[in-house]
Amino acid sequence: MSTFTERTTIDAPRHTVWAALADIGAIATWNPGLIGSHRTNDIEGIGGARHCDISAKHSLTEHVVEFEPRRAITFRITDSTLPFKTADIAFTLTDIAQQARTELTVSPTYTLKYGPLGRILNTVAVQRNYRAGMRELLEGLKRHLEQHC
Repeated sequence: MSTFTERTTIDAPRHTVWAALADIGAIATWNPGLIGSHRTNDIEGIGGARHCDISAKHSLTEHVVEFEPRRAITFRITDSTLPFKTADIAFTLTDIAQQARTELTVSPTYTLKYGPLGRILNTVAVQRNYRAGMRELLEGLKRHLEQHC
C-alpha cells in the first residue's frame, strides 16, 4: 500500500472550502485534471457517489466513505480505468488560527493492480504522477475559491 500527503492554504473560511468539497458532483468545475463530473446518486454524506471523466479514455467512480461536516471527507475509488486495485482519497480541513484561511490536506492511500509489476510501476511513474495530480487538484480549488469568494 502506498500513501502520501499534499497540502495547501486557501484564503477562504473552512465552511467555504467544505462547501466546494461536499458538492461532490461539481469537482470538474475546479479540478483541472478532469474534463467532466456528475453525481451518480442523491445521497448526501456517506454513500454519496460521483463519476469523473479524466479524459476520453479514462474515468473513475468514487463513493464517500467518511463524512465529517466541515472537517473531513474521504472518497473511495470503486471503479476506474486506471490501474488502482484500491484507493481512498482523504481530505482534511483545518482552520488557520484567527484568520479566514483554511489548510487543506489530501492524503491518498492506494494499491495498484498487477502485483509486483504494479509496485514497480508505482515507483517508476504512478506515485510521481498521482502526487502531481493531487497538487494540481489542490491548486485548482485554491484558485477557484480565492477568485470567486
